[in-house]
Amino acid sequence: MDLAELATRPALGLLVPPANPTVEPEMNRLIPSGARLYATRLPVMPDTTLDQRNRAYIASYEPALKSFGSLKLDAATVALTGPSYRLGAGEDDALAARLSASAGCPVETASGAIRHALKAIGAKRICLFSPYPAWLTEEAAGYWTGASFTVAQVVKVSETFRAYELTTEEVEAALCQVETTGIDAIVMSGTGMITLPAMAARPERSSPPLLSSNLCCAWWMMKKTSVAPGPAFARACAQLAAA
Repeated sequence: MDLAELATRPALGLLVPPANPTVEPEMNRLIPSGARLYATRLPVMPDTTLDQRNRAYIASYEPALKSFGSLKLDAATVALTGPSYRLGAGEDDALAARLSASAGCPVETASGAIRHALKAIGAKRICLFSPYPAWLTEEAAGYWTGASFTVAQVVKVSETFRAYELTTEEVEAALCQVETTGIDAIVMSGTGMITLPAMAARPERSSPPLLSSNLCCAWWMMKKTSVAPGPAFARACAQLAAA
């Protein structure tokens, strides 16, 4: 594809936490050449705790969207989940609506994209796969329960926030702890956690499907812009690719 043809493809935007090493590499594999992918970084907040950052990030979403300048986006996602978990699904939807109105294109949070994906595959009972400390895992479980999903199991990959440092081996080992009976989907929360190698290593259409934050963000943006998922996406989650 030459540059002239590429310029006609939908432009997809990402808002990424400043130190997150995973969003762009996974998105570039999940989203095929039928779209253009652009990212902006949220502000660095030195000398703050994870909880303080989660509370402060929300105010930076609209300025971050404006940092794309005159680049016209066709859809965008806020590629982090933590700040939304303390809001609950209703406030999360209201936030996405405000951001969409401000940006002039559909904008969704990662948690909202996961909700849409769960509904698209008809999943009700989930296993929450968490790389978070206990307090944020509790907020996440409350978010999903409040959004009318049943959190049937919680599997914690770490007792501290290590999402950016987790190895594929650690993720795969934690997945072995999931009790799959009666589970409709495994929600792998956290955009900084590497998930694609573990997802691609599973047999096609394994049950329950793995839904990562990055996978769901990619799917939501592609649905909004009529971009068909490519082979890498289908290997990661055939059920969502067909939804």
